[in-house]
Amino acid sequence: MSGSRVRTILHIDMDAFFASIEVLSDPRLAGKPVIICGHPELRSVVSTASYEAREFGVHSGMPVTRAKKLCPDGMFLCGKPAKYVCASIRIMNLLKEFTYLVEPFSIDEAFLDFTEALVAREAPEEVARRIMERIRSRVGLTCSIGIGPNKLVAKMASSLEKPNGLACIPEGGFLGVFGPKPVSKLWGVGKKTEKRLNRMGIRTIADLAGFQENLLIRTFGVKGEHLHHAANGIDETPVIPYFEGIDAKSVGHEHTLSRDVADGDRLEAVILSLSDRVARRMRTHCYLGRTVTLKIRHADFRTFTRQRVLGVFTDEERTIYGAARVLFRRNWVGEKVRLLGISVSNLIRINEQPQFLLFDEDEKHRDLLEVLDRIRDMYGENALTRARLVRNAG
Repeated sequence: MSGSRVRTILHIDMDAFFASIEVLSDPRLAGKPVIICGHPELRSVVSTASYEAREFGVHSGMPVTRAKKLCPDGMFLCGKPAKYVCASIRIMNLLKEFTYLVEPFSIDEAFLDFTEALVAREAPEEVARRIMERIRSRVGLTCSIGIGPNKLVAKMASSLEKPNGLACIPEGGFLGVFGPKPVSKLWGVGKKTEKRLNRMGIRTIADLAGFQENLLIRTFGVKGEHLHHAANGIDETPVIPYFEGIDAKSVGHEHTLSRDVADGDRLEAVILSLSDRVARRMRTHCYLGRTVTLKIRHADFRTFTRQRVLGVFTDEERTIYGAARVLFRRNWVGEKVRLLGISVSNLIRINEQPQFLLFDEDEKHRDLLEVLDRIRDMYGENALTRARLVRNAG
C-alpha cells in the first residue's frame, strides 16, 4: 500500500429493498413474511425476502416452490421493477446531496467516497446517521451502512448490523472483525472457490490472509493475488461517480421457461424472442455490440455461458440470433432446459465509429426495424409477434 491518505468509504445497503417497498405501498403487509418473485404461480425464483420470511429460511435465488414449502403462509408477490427502479433513483439522487462521489453498485446498493469531504468536518458515523435518517424520512425505507478505508471493507461492514444498522471498521481493523469468519464470508468468494480453498487447508479469512501469496497465485492465477489482498482488507479500487455517464457493459435479457423443455425448436424460438428484445433495447439506447453471450440453465440448475465474437458491430436481432443459435446448436446436447439468456457486450455508442463499420445489414431491413420500433413504442411490445414464436408458443 502507498503512503497516501486513508480513505473514508461508505457502503449503503437498503434493507430487504423490494419487500420493504411493497410494505410501504401496502401497510397491511407489515410484520408478515413478504416474498418478492416472478409470477408466483409460475416457475420463478425469490428476488427478495423480508426479514420475517428469512426466519423461515427463505433467501434470494431460492426457487419459489422451495420457498412455499418453507413458508406456506408467506405473502408471495410478483415483482414490480419499474417501482423499484423509481425508488432507487430517488435514493441515488438523495445520496448526491452528501457527496458527488456516488457509485451505484446495484439497484439497492451504493458506495460513497468521503475522503475529501470529511476533512476537518464531522465524523463519518455522524454523516452515516444523517444519511439513514434522510432516506427514512424522505423515502420511508431503512438502510444499513458500512464504513471502512476502502470499498471491500465498507461493503462487508454493512452486513454486520442489519437491518437498519451502522458499522465502522477503521484502517487495520479488518482481520480483527472478519479474520475468524469462514472464508465463504469474504466478498467475492463463491462456493467453488471456497471448496478449493478448503482443500488447501484454508477455512477462515485469517487462514487466507496468512497463506503464501505465491502459492495462491500458482493455484488461482491472477485471482490468487486478489484473494490474498482481499483477505487482508486491501482494496484500492476507486469510487466512480455515476453522473459521469458510465456506459453499460452489456445489454441482456433472460427468460425462465414455464416448464423444463427439451424441444430444440421451442428453445430456438425462445432464443429468437430474446435476441429480438435485446436488439430493441440496444437500438433504444443507441448501442452496438460485437460479443454475443448465450446462457443456458438446465433443469438441475447447472448453468453455463458461451460467447461468440461477431465480425461487425450490430444492433439487429437476426445477426444476434444467428450467433446465439450457433452457440446453442454447438453446446446443447438434448438436456431439459429451465432458463435461457442472451446478452450482447463489447458495446460502443452508435456515434463512436464511422457508419461503414457499424452495420452488416441492408438498408431495407433497417427501415423495417425503424417501423417496427415505432409501432411497439406506440402500442406496446406485444403489438407485433413473429409467426415462429406463435407456432412454438406454450
